[in-house]
This record gives sequence, C-alpha cells and structure tokens, in this order.
Amino acid sequence: MNVIFCNPELTMTELKDATEFYRECYEILNSYVANVQYISTSFQIKQLLAQEVDKNDILVFFTSEKGEYSDEIRNLIGKYNDAQSRIWAIAVEGTPECRRPPEPVTDRQSFDVCSRKENRNPLRNNIKAIAQIFARKIVAQTLSPLYRDEVLYFISHRRIDGEHVAAKLADGLRLLTRERNVYRDVVNVNVGDDAQADIDKHLAVSDVVIFLQTEQAQYSTYIMKELCYALVNDIPVLWIQIDNASYDKMEIRPGQAPVLCYRSEEFEDKDRLEEIVDEVEDKCFELIMNSSNQVYSYIEYLAEMSCAGKIKLANDNSSVLAYEIEYHEKTRDLYDSGIRKHYIQCFGRNPKEDDIQKFIARVKNEKSYDTHDRLFLLSNHGCRDKHILESKIIEENYDDYLMNLENVSGEKRKRRNKRIILSGAFPDCDEIYQASLLEALVVYSREIIKNGYTLVFGAHPTFQRLIFDIGSLYASDMKYSIEMHMSREYLYQYNIDDLEEKCTLILSDNISKMRERMICGEASELLICLGGKIKSDKLQQGVDIEIALAQRANIPVALVGTVGGRSSEYAFEKLKSEDWSSINPWDKSINEGLFYNMNHRLMIKRLLSIIG
Repeated sequence: MNVIFCNPELTMTELKDATEFYRECYEILNSYVANVQYISTSFQIKQLLAQEVDKNDILVFFTSEKGEYSDEIRNLIGKYNDAQSRIWAIAVEGTPECRRPPEPVTDRQSFDVCSRKENRNPLRNNIKAIAQIFARKIVAQTLSPLYRDEVLYFISHRRIDGEHVAAKLADGLRLLTRERNVYRDVVNVNVGDDAQADIDKHLAVSDVVIFLQTEQAQYSTYIMKELCYALVNDIPVLWIQIDNASYDKMEIRPGQAPVLCYRSEEFEDKDRLEEIVDEVEDKCFELIMNSSNQVYSYIEYLAEMSCAGKIKLANDNSSVLAYEIEYHEKTRDLYDSGIRKHYIQCFGRNPKEDDIQKFIARVKNEKSYDTHDRLFLLSNHGCRDKHILESKIIEENYDDYLMNLENVSGEKRKRRNKRIILSGAFPDCDEIYQASLLEALVVYSREIIKNGYTLVFGAHPTFQRLIFDIGSLYASDMKYSIEMHMSREYLYQYNIDDLEEKCTLILSDNISKMRERMICGEASELLICLGGKIKSDKLQQGVDIEIALAQRANIPVALVGTVGGRSSEYAFEKLKSEDWSSINPWDKSINEGLFYNMNHRLMIKRLLSIIG
C-alpha cells in the first residue's frame, strides 16, 4: 500500500492555504507513515504512469480552483481509477469548480476544507488543524490496526466543578471533526437507563480518557475507578489540570504531572477554546500512536524467534500487520495439540466489533480461514479462551500468545537461581484497589516467572490459584518457578500432594516462623509489597513485619503504592519524608514511579532491570 501525495503546485495557482495544508500533512505523515511518495514534478508523474498501481494505494491531489488540469494529472487520476485505488481530492476553495473533482472521479466527495473552516471561527486561520484531521485519515487508512479515525473520547470529570468545562470541550471536539465521538455521562446516558452500566460500557471501548482534574475531582471515587480501569487496560489518559487544582490527595494518578493546564475562564473565550480543542486533539492523537507503537516490539520478538529457527514467520502483504506462523510442535499447545499453522492480525489499539467482523470477512474471502488451524486478533487487550463466533478465531493478548509459542517450540527459559518474594493481601478498601491489586499480582508474577526467577510467596488462598495458573502458562518447571510457604495450621484445608505438584511447598509451625523462613531463610533479590491490611496496631501489620525482616536480611523492598492497603500507606509515608534509603538503594524516580505509576508492566521491568 502506497500513498501518492501530489503537491498543490501541480493543480492550483492560489497556493497560500494549500501550501500550509500540504506542509502540515507532510509533518504528520513523515512521522508515522513510511510508504508516502510526495509528487512535485512532471518527471515524477511520468514515472508513476509507467509503474504498476495497486488497488490498495491512495492517490491524493488538490482540486483546481478553475477546474483545469494538465493531461498528465488527468492521466494519473485515470490510471489509479482504472486500478480501483482510493482517490482523495482536497478542495481548498469554496467555488463549485474547486469542490468538484475532474473526470472520471467527478462524483466522488472531496475533502472540503472550506466547509470545515465554516465550522470554526472564520476570523482565524484553522488550516493547520484541518490539515491534521486529513492527515490522520491517511494514517487510519494505512495503519488501521494502530489508529482509527472514528475514535471515542471519554471525558472523566467531576460535575460539581467541572461540568461547564467538560461541556465546552466536548462541543469543541465535535465541531472540530465530525468523526469524533465524545462521551459525557450527563448527555449520553438516556433517561431511565442504568447510568453506571452505560458509563462502564463506553469506558471499556474508549480510545482516550480525557481526565479533567478540577479541585473536587481528586475526591471522586468514580473518577478514581475510571482512571484505574484505563491504566490497567492500556487506555491512554490525557490529564488536563484546571485552575491549578491540587492533586496531593489524588489516590490514583495517570502520570507524574498533568499534560495540559488551563484556567476555566479560557473555555469561555471562543478563540482560546478553539486553540485548546486543537491542542487536546493533537495530544490525543499522539497518545494513541505512542500507545499503539508498542506493537512493533512484539513483532520484533516474533522475528527473533523466526531467525532462531523456532518458527517460520511470513508477512501477509495483502494486509497491514498480518502474518502467517508455522512451527513444529515439540510440547503441549494450550489451544489445541494439533496446531501447526497460525494466522495473526496484530493490533496496537483495542480492536472494536467492526474490526472483528471485517477480519472474519477478510480471512474467509481470502481462504486464510480454511488454510490455518487458528486465527488470532492480537492486542494488549485480548483475553485467553475468548472465541469469536467462529471456533477458529480467537482474541488473545501478546504476552500469552508469545509464551504459548515458546512452549510449543520447546524453548526452556533461563534459570537465574534467584528468588523474588511477593508479599500481599487484599486491603480493606474500595473495589477499584482490589481489581488493581489482582492486575498487579498477575503482571508481577508473570514477569518474575517468565524471566527465570523463583517466585516466593506466602500461601494466601486467593493468590494461590492465580499464581498456579500463571505458572502453568509461563513456567517450564513449576516446582522451580514457584516456592510457596505455609503455616502447618492451615494445611488441613488443602491436598498436600496436589500442592507439591504445583510448587515447592515449604511448611513452618506458625505464621511468624513462616515469614522468618520465607524472607530470611535464603538469599533473595527483592521483596515486593502489594496491598496488605491496615491495622490500628502497626506491630500486627504484615507488611511492616515483612519489611523489617527484609531490612534485617539486607533485601531491598519495593512498595507498590497504586494498589491501596498498607503498602500504599507505607509508601506515602516515605514519599512525604523523602526517605527511601532505609528500604532500598534506588533513586527517587523508581520509588515514586512505584507509588504513582499504574503501568505494572513497566514498573516490574524496571525492577528486574535494576536487580538483573
């Protein structure tokens, strides 16, 4: 798929707005799209006329103010039309001749710059913003698994002091581009509907959460829940601070500091509001693309497996970021023991329902459905065992899929012969922290086991099942990868033979001795604290007891502050005193990152990098 972008000098005489439009498109496309050809001369047109054209190509040109075109331009348009390529005309001026493309595409709708300017303040030059909208349409066409033009912005705000700002911003975003959907609960929830259910449904499918951080926002449990969900599920968050509102008491932060800062009165000024809307739109696009960009690290990993001879990886040139994978099964396959060929479509964003339906239609039309054992839509959002109508088509997350490939190719993961202790318990607090703690537990456990460490934990009943399930997916030897400590007083509740099959089980006479043996019995690289009960008597708090044991054994302690409970409270105490040296030797950025950052994948990788 190639994009052929014609310079306005080839078709126009009044070039001021058109040149600015072209220059702005060039800036965006050069940043994100590799296969763009910029055509400025007759010589280049003749080369195109001599080349083959693909139906997936996109030809972009500016319409003439007078409807007059050179023979070369007409021939170029005719050639791409004959190939059934996409042809996009840009009409900068408002005259009928300019708005109507030439034959044979005269009936096709042009991108009408003039009408879009009319949607904005006519006294201001908005060519830059309008050009960005058009360029993003090209990005959506050429890199559709990474970006879609029909995005959904979810505005998270506190009504008591943020409703007027949210309303102004939402209206401005809708006016800027007709393809934007903006969700604001006060206007989007129908009378009589379950408001929270509707909010949760739209949050789950949103592309960016726009968080308006007013003074009262930090006290809203609903906003904290929305931020938690977005961060846990890799939905980009644009943090906008209003009126220099404080955030010292904000329990969940989507970053170290706000991305944009405005005064509420700025939203009342029409000209300034347009500038704000442009800035917000631009930042949202950057966030989406930056988030989507991580897809390439997974593709590089597949390429490395292919170079090592573990799999055969072939690019499907008819589709963007689609691949065929073949392998010889050497061990169990979690999907089906007979699988030999996969077809994968990689996404950097959350696949939507229409993405799934288009994928099904395409693979069936191209016969990929019949020639492959399984077909996957891969993203960071996929869930294991989620079949989509068709038994062979599955949504899956990258981590689980890549680990399964390693399992079936017989790869043995490196043993480091080093222990990492994971300490945690559900805090007595809001459900959002319990959900976040479970997510953190899954991510931390998975990365520890995947990277060849022995995961050590006390036999918390809720955590056992999760850790054993993670071990079954990611451990080549569960008894090496999982070391579980238990007090004998609880042994009657379990089948000891079953436990000893799933881990190295170490028994102690009581909880106190169990903790002592777990933390001080053998050398360990790290103690990670998640959650934990808060009690009036600090001497009875498990987190404090285990940190004291780690200090005695010279084991560095990582306090995960984003999951609530005693670990969060303890971390906050350290944050206020700026004294981390008593629990670990790391710099301030790592410790504050553990306190603020809900990207658990990022934080455990940083920790493993430090100790590795």
